[in-house]
Amino acid sequence: MATAPELLDNDDLGEEEVLPDRKDTLTLGEILSGGNLADVLSEAELGRIGQRVIRDVEIDGISRGGSGADSDGEGWIQRYRNALKIAMQVREEKTFPWPKASNVKYPLLTTASVQFQARAYPAIVDGSNLVKGRVLGPDPSGEKRARAERIGQHMTWQLLYRMPGWEEETDRMLLMLPIVGCVFRKTWYDPIQNANRSEMVNAEDFIVNYWAKNLETAPRYTQVLHYYPYEVQEFIASEQWQPITIDDVDGDDEQALGEYYEQHRTLDLDGDGYPEHYVVTCTKEGEVARIVPCFGPEEVKVMAMGKPAKLIDVLESAMAGQPVEVERVIKIDRRQYYTKYGFIPAPDGSFYDLGFGTLLEDISSVIDTMLNQMIDAGALQNAQGGFLGSGVQVRGGTMRFTLGEWKRVDVTGGSLKDNIVPMNTPGPSAVLFNLLGMLIEAAKEITSVQDVLTGEGTANQPATTTLALIEQGQKVMTAIFKRIHRAFGNELRVLRRLNRDYLDEDEYFQLNDEEPEMGEDGQPMVGPDGQPVMTSVASIGRADYADEDLDVIPVSDPNQVSDMQKIARAEAMMQAFNGDPLINQKLIRQNMLEALGVRDVKAYFEVPPPQPDPEVLAKAADADVKAKDAATRAKTGAATAAQNYTNAAKGMAELGLVEDAAVLAAKAIEETPNEPDEGQGDLSGMEGEPGNAGLPDLLGTAPAGPDVGMGQGTELDPGAAGAGGPLGPVV
Repeated sequence: MATAPELLDNDDLGEEEVLPDRKDTLTLGEILSGGNLADVLSEAELGRIGQRVIRDVEIDGISRGGSGADSDGEGWIQRYRNALKIAMQVREEKTFPWPKASNVKYPLLTTASVQFQARAYPAIVDGSNLVKGRVLGPDPSGEKRARAERIGQHMTWQLLYRMPGWEEETDRMLLMLPIVGCVFRKTWYDPIQNANRSEMVNAEDFIVNYWAKNLETAPRYTQVLHYYPYEVQEFIASEQWQPITIDDVDGDDEQALGEYYEQHRTLDLDGDGYPEHYVVTCTKEGEVARIVPCFGPEEVKVMAMGKPAKLIDVLESAMAGQPVEVERVIKIDRRQYYTKYGFIPAPDGSFYDLGFGTLLEDISSVIDTMLNQMIDAGALQNAQGGFLGSGVQVRGGTMRFTLGEWKRVDVTGGSLKDNIVPMNTPGPSAVLFNLLGMLIEAAKEITSVQDVLTGEGTANQPATTTLALIEQGQKVMTAIFKRIHRAFGNELRVLRRLNRDYLDEDEYFQLNDEEPEMGEDGQPMVGPDGQPVMTSVASIGRADYADEDLDVIPVSDPNQVSDMQKIARAEAMMQAFNGDPLINQKLIRQNMLEALGVRDVKAYFEVPPPQPDPEVLAKAADADVKAKDAATRAKTGAATAAQNYTNAAKGMAELGLVEDAAVLAAKAIEETPNEPDEGQGDLSGMEGEPGNAGLPDLLGTAPAGPDVGMGQGTELDPGAAGAGGPLGPVV
């Protein structure tokens, strides 16, 4: 029995070591330590691996050209090339029925592929929303959902902005797919650019045994790489490749594209009898440039203590001080970097799917032949021709006529018409014309290119009938689009795994719309004004992709291919559930806006507060004016009353009626309006207030008795009248 470190035989996985001598076999620890294994394998072993790669490429290539062939010996690769010729309308010079005869190519396959691409491309690349996360398992706190939304936004940003060429190649892929039936997409991490990359691989450059079941179980598959010499030099300089001989395809062009092989295959490099998965890159002559493992500790399953377990779990237990005995390796899964996009599965069960090019090859050839025959018949009828009798003497060579011109000829026997016999040329056949129309309609049924789908329906046709025809015509399209949707999901899972392994610990990306900025507690941050702090930049890290409780899927709906389908379904939802308290009304309207193709949907829900009714505003203003007028009048009346009380109190004080003056003074204080004390600060020297609240000291200088000072002015007001002076009204 062996423990995990003993099985790996590499106690210093994290330390840099001097490379050992080259050898034929490696330990599992050396294999998983990273780097190019071609640097440590012996030259003899590299030579054997290179020759095995070349041999297996030839075997798989023969299976594509021989196995599964038609009765005339035509294999898949020839049908693939014929489909491309038909789609590109390649014309070859004809010699029958005469040199340079009509050679028109009816654009049946071209129309079908363009129509498919025009409907599929906007359905997949729908604006700036491509990926969404899906929560697996319970999520009571909502943390998984928030992380799923963040992952979906980040991967969408990656595909559209961080991976140049992805959208452009998706456009090209959806045009090639209906023609040839099978296209591949490679997604990998580029250490030179420090970013994930993606490229389309055509089926001719992706060599798999014709009878392979799928990519997951195929023992090997090979991509034909096309690199410029400077690109190969970059790989060698960055130590990704060993120094090799650069392929010289065209001796005259030093910068011509060269061809290399990248084969994903099984090899037993540790000598335990169980082959592991590797990626071998070599020249077409078998000179190996690179060998790297196509698996990691998480893909290795071992038998530990009598139970199957992942090697990554065994290693974690060993790092925690709990070594586990490992008996043997029982299974190694291969990491996938390629995604197969299929059109229509092959009925014979072979690996490569069928496209319209294969399905329409014969019928397209017949249509072209019949069309050219009718054109040739019309040309022959217009040009005419026939036989000349021996009695007609006409100078040889070309005889040209001008309008209204007559030529003189010599006739020795009989008339001229008796010596000229025109050939019977009836012109284009009506039977062929009817048969041609029937074949074109049959081809349209296969490709779903109906008039109603291309916007050429009958003018007086009811809308319900048009919708029914569209739904029926989209049956084939929907089935194909579901396969594309499934393949796109597989590609997103490859990208998710690459993010888990290579993404920076903290990466910032641009959001499509501003969203609330989240704090460390996971709650939206609030600004000084009490409103959420909005941001258009979000961050994500490798840890967000580490857990397996989330999945990623495309946003596109495989059941709704056309815009009319989306609008019809959204309208049905509006009619059925509008105003229903049990249904989210905002979500119904959001679906309607998205079906209509509205870009900034969130902006439509940012409704400003309603403007008040002008009539209500006028009434409120009038009421406010009246209230202020009433308050002003009340203050004026109170001030007048206070003044009267003050005058009366002064008169009583002058008469010596102190008690009555005091009562009147109190009344004056009560009637004095209270002015608001807004904006007034403390004034120096005003530490208290008079006992009479600021009223004049009416009583401080009153005479001692009723007779003292009668008729004389007081100190407060020397000019005040005596007993006979005016006191004003006394209340």
